Amino acid sequence: MDEISISEIASLGTKELNYIGSSPNPFDVTVISVKKGRDEGHVKLLRSETHLYRAGFVGIEGPELGSFTSRTDLVRALIDWASKNGWAFEMAHYASATGQRLDVNPSSFLT
Repeated sequence: MDEISISEIASLGTKELNYIGSSPNPFDVTVISVKKGRDEGHVKLLRSETHLYRAGFVGIEGPELGSFTSRTDLVRALIDWASKNGWAFEMAHYASATGQRLDVNPSSFLT
């Protein structure tokens, strides 16, 4: 995943309710990047009023994956879609105050 500026973190990522780390600079935003050749975009995990989750693609035209009852299931569907269609999938948690990054291992979602 390319470096992301502090000003871009909020627009490209998903704000976490339960974040990693402690004050004053927790990892409070999750950013998902997908890349295939020259095409690169991001995916926001959107929650509806009925508490269902869906993918919001930024910068690319993504597929309609449907709605999911948990964020974990949505991330699993994104990983599956990316691997079956030749997209590279990367995920990281960011501290919005400092821009510090903590990479996520996508295979941890597949257990």
